[in-house]
Amino acid sequence: PKADREKKAEKDLTELGKKHNAVLQSARQIFSIAINCLQQLHNIKDGNSMGENLGETIENYKVQLGKYHKILLSEGADRSELFSEVVMMEHKKKLINAKDENNLENIIEVLLSLRVNALQISPELRKNLVYELIRNDIFLITAKKNNQFILDLLAISSNALKHALCALISVIASTYKGVEYLVENDHSVLQKIIDILKEQEDGSVTQRFCVAILQKMSIKEDLVEVLMKNKMSEWIVKLIERSTSKEIHTFSLDFGSALLANILHANSTLDFLEKNASVTKNMIERMLALIRETIPTSVLMHVLICLSYLSKERFSPQVEQCHFVDKISDFVEYFSQNHVSENENDEIDKRTVLDLCAHMFHPKDVVADSSQSMEYNDMKFEDKIKEFENEQGDLIFECFPDEVSQYNQ
Repeated sequence: PKADREKKAEKDLTELGKKHNAVLQSARQIFSIAINCLQQLHNIKDGNSMGENLGETIENYKVQLGKYHKILLSEGADRSELFSEVVMMEHKKKLINAKDENNLENIIEVLLSLRVNALQISPELRKNLVYELIRNDIFLITAKKNNQFILDLLAISSNALKHALCALISVIASTYKGVEYLVENDHSVLQKIIDILKEQEDGSVTQRFCVAILQKMSIKEDLVEVLMKNKMSEWIVKLIERSTSKEIHTFSLDFGSALLANILHANSTLDFLEKNASVTKNMIERMLALIRETIPTSVLMHVLICLSYLSKERFSPQVEQCHFVDKISDFVEYFSQNHVSENENDEIDKRTVLDLCAHMFHPKDVVADSSQSMEYNDMKFEDKIKEFENEQGDLIFECFPDEVSQYNQ
């Protein structure tokens, strides 16, 4: 029947699309290996390569090339090879050996190899890769019932290692299961990431990955208390304030402001702020000032969301003291008149900001008597900001053009 033929044709087309993607991913992976080989050759030429590791590196490249060559020959039938149990266990064994031998170069190489695999996986398979990293207990968190293995690596004084490790931790933290894996024993990994973050220069690659990790982990509400104890809300507001007078990478600001919104969304934070009126007033005043500054639109929207959380009735004294309603009205008028739309995207951004204000700061029609305190529309728990997923729910793994220079430090 025609219907069956159409179904089969649709199924075949889907399968062909998957194979096509697999071939493309494998080709990109082979290209990546070629780039790594060139870097190694340059290192040898400059006398920076460790001769005794060269044989092992060559063997590793042979294995990888053989694997992707096989995928190409099979026309993309084995994309799962990138995160098969054999591949995971191979990497895990090499990582343990490299750590035992205190071989910094090999530790970084294994972490990079895992990350490259993660970046080459098509979006719909990324969650599977994260689950395999967890299932194979890549950091021995489950097996040893402690975080010592990963903490030892994070404690090593090497910018390149911190970068490589934070990048892979960010991949794992991209799912709720990944966050649970990282904190299944205690909060020491989270605490260490916060400590590393505060040591970084503004906008640096490692700062970006640390902010990404914390933003992802903030989805788990009990971890927000750790973030608050470390005064992360204050740190983020200061970061955005600094960005008004110097250039800071947009990613740090975007994920940082999204992290701030998730922190202020938590009940534990709101309870703390209710008991600390001066802290709340200070935060409201500073964020009301920030929305009049020139900041990226995504950051502006996150700050407005933060302000909506602090416009609740429980904070009405601070709201009144800060002239909140008047300043939001002034902002809407100012933004609608002064925000220049140079293209269609700018116009969409402008409409989105104004729509957001209309939604969040429009009083609910719950009381007829306007003398009573007015509640504002609020986001629900499930509306927590997930910067690391696209509209289809597929994971987005961070990758930056300026990363390469970090591995030479």
